[in-house]
Amino acid sequence: MESIFAFAVFASTALGQGIFINSPAAGSKLKVGETITGFIQAMAEIGIAIGIQSCPATRPCPAPNEYLQNVLYSGPFAPEYHTGFYDQYQNFTLTVPDVTGPAQIGITRAFLVGAGWATTVGSIASNYTIVA
Repeated sequence: MESIFAFAVFASTALGQGIFINSPAAGSKLKVGETITGFIQAMAEIGIAIGIQSCPATRPCPAPNEYLQNVLYSGPFAPEYHTGFYDQYQNFTLTVPDVTGPAQIGITRAFLVGAGWATTVGSIASNYTIVA
């Protein structure tokens, strides 16, 4: 049976400076082949990449702006307006690849910020355990 987790990445709408992985909770166990459904919220996006990478038990994973390993999504970000606390977001459905053990979900995004629309690249990661 395929289980679904909410996978949420939030970027602050006021400053467009931050990215947050709210779900699944850091430290969660995700199953190989599991579908992760989530939404990403932000303001003036250029593009986004979401990936999962194996992490050696002896050291932390590299930052997602350096290395994503298994890219689950790479492309445009086109959020739509919705009613509620997180007004503008886009849903993504991703499948956990065949990696097991300590892992990291990383997001790297390019976005515009400020009155002059300066191009900025941001990234965030959260650690998980992938089980077969």
